Amino acid sequence: MLHIILLILKIAGIILAAILGILLLALCTVLFVPFCYRGRARWDAGQKDFRARGRITWLLGLVELRFAFRDGRASVRGRVAWKKLGLSQTGDRGEQPDVPGQRTKEEKQEEERTEEKQAVREESRERKKEEDHEKEREKDHQRAEETEKAPEAAPAPEKTAAKAAQADKEEPAQSRLEKIRRRFQKIAQKIKCTFDRICAKINLITEKKEQIAAFLSDETHKKAFCIAKKECIRLLGSVLPRQFSLSVRFGFKDPYHTGQLLAGIAVLYPFLPGDVRVEPDFEERIFQGKTKLRGRLYTASLVFAALQLIRRRAVRETFRDIRGLLRAEA
Repeated sequence: MLHIILLILKIAGIILAAILGILLLALCTVLFVPFCYRGRARWDAGQKDFRARGRITWLLGLVELRFAFRDGRASVRGRVAWKKLGLSQTGDRGEQPDVPGQRTKEEKQEEERTEEKQAVREESRERKKEEDHEKEREKDHQRAEETEKAPEAAPAPEKTAAKAAQADKEEPAQSRLEKIRRRFQKIAQKIKCTFDRICAKINLITEKKEQIAAFLSDETHKKAFCIAKKECIRLLGSVLPRQFSLSVRFGFKDPYHTGQLLAGIAVLYPFLPGDVRVEPDFEERIFQGKTKLRGRLYTASLVFAALQLIRRRAVRETFRDIRGLLRAEA
């Protein structure tokens, strides 16, 4: 009996060890297998041509995402192992179907039939519209003839002028003064309301300015900002491409502007990453170039940066204060 219990415990321990090993392997795979990305682009401003393509792969290419942009249309394709996720294309010309492949003859014939039916429907609609317009014109013409035939019964201008003069004489001067006084009161009230709004906005801005200044001058918040800055720089260093090349040819109508831009690039040239080539053209207006990049990103670097921020007390306190300020404003 004891031998059977020990055997069952042994089997359960082996199963648990295998499950833990699988989970540990999956965790290490997610953390330490990088996401590799690469891309290239080419452009010509004179011909309004821009082309770009790239892909992101993970787990030795088992998971892949491709994208391309050409002639104002973008396409995205995905793949997990041998299963394709489909194709989506968008652009100025509209969206295209997600399922790739050529269409059969029957589908083409059906499309042609539907197009013919639509054309016939549009023609019938246009005819109906023309008939409706003709009927409306005939009705308008008939109405115009009836109005011309009907006797015109307009009041005499002399009588209307006399009545208006009498009404003006009857209106007392006090009512006019009352209207003027009411208008001045409305104008004064509007000026007062606008002045009060301006004062309220100024007070709100000064209060917010004081709160922001106090928030930024706090030593805890300064320390948190320094920590976040270091972690962002470290993370950016791991995300930036390891291989980068850029070739640009540019020029303006005025050679003076071309020289100014070349001088600015010369100042920044030592700090540019990778292989960068710049070719100025002082004779014609042109902007052409091509670029290529390749890099990778580890999930472990993201997790490490997040843990470094969470474990710092200054960062946690700053995050709480920011949430408090946002809630107070809401």
